[in-house]
Amino acid sequence: MVTPREEELLTGMGNCFAACRATFEETVEMVAGNRGLTPDAVRETLRSLRERFQDDPTYRRLRGRLPDEFPF
Repeated sequence: MVTPREEELLTGMGNCFAACRATFEETVEMVAGNRGLTPDAVRETLRSLRERFQDDPTYRRLRGRLPDEFPF
């Protein structure tokens, strides 16, 4: 099950992309900066979420807000 913190991070990615239509790296940078994380930490969390929850309805709903070309 996706934790509240993980869900919040993925929600932030979707919100940031919806507002800015930035590239993946730009979106990661903005989300990392807003949460006091490094871009590497955000990428690792996103990678982990994809690996653990690719079939989870919550993950799929939140991931669906991001372009297919985003790697995680």
